[in-house]
Amino acid sequence: MPFDIGRAERLLSQRGWLAEQPADLRRRLLAAARVIERRPGESVYTIGDPADGLYALLSGRMKFVNYLANGREVGTWVTEPVDWFGEVSMFDGLPRRQSTLALDPSVILHLPVAGFNAIVEAEPRYWRNFGIILSQHLRTALHYLEDVATEPSHIRIGRLLLIMATGESEKEPAPGAVVEINQEDLATTTGMSRQSANKALKRLEDAGLIERRYGAVILADPIGLANVGR
Repeated sequence: MPFDIGRAERLLSQRGWLAEQPADLRRRLLAAARVIERRPGESVYTIGDPADGLYALLSGRMKFVNYLANGREVGTWVTEPVDWFGEVSMFDGLPRRQSTLALDPSVILHLPVAGFNAIVEAEPRYWRNFGIILSQHLRTALHYLEDVATEPSHIRIGRLLLIMATGESEKEPAPGAVVEINQEDLATTTGMSRQSANKALKRLEDAGLIERRYGAVILADPIGLANVGR
């Protein structure tokens, strides 16, 4: 079944940020939004693009990437359906700091910047509601930075895998959840050498918590992985 605004409304009203918002905000947002599609490898926005709106993933998966000085792509996040993204540039008005790439055929809800501005100009109180998206992402980033600063390498990698598998959901990922990331990107994202990342992954695999695959990691025991080091 193709996505239209009605189907997008039903999905986003079930769970996630929009489901927790007042009916008036949901109505205004959906009236101003449009549904767009991306094929694998296509982007929603790229580094340096001007702020062009707020997005919610309806189906598929989107990867957030940065690039090293040598031009190599480094994945930093994979977003799942009902996750919202793109809010930072809507608050500060600055260009995008990351690029987004579709991993699968993906359908996305796009609230253009004109629609966003119309909502908050008509109802300034809704700035706080949109700010919840930003604060949720900030909390996730701060928790991860705490782990990077204080935890051993296998715990850091375990936490990153859980974050990537969970997205904005507060639920633990199901056993067998797949995180598509290679060891080199894991090493770069966690600030460790590839050798250290490989040792950390092996330790988690030997404990029965994950399974390594080419370009991916399977979370065999997400609850056990979340409890490592606790």
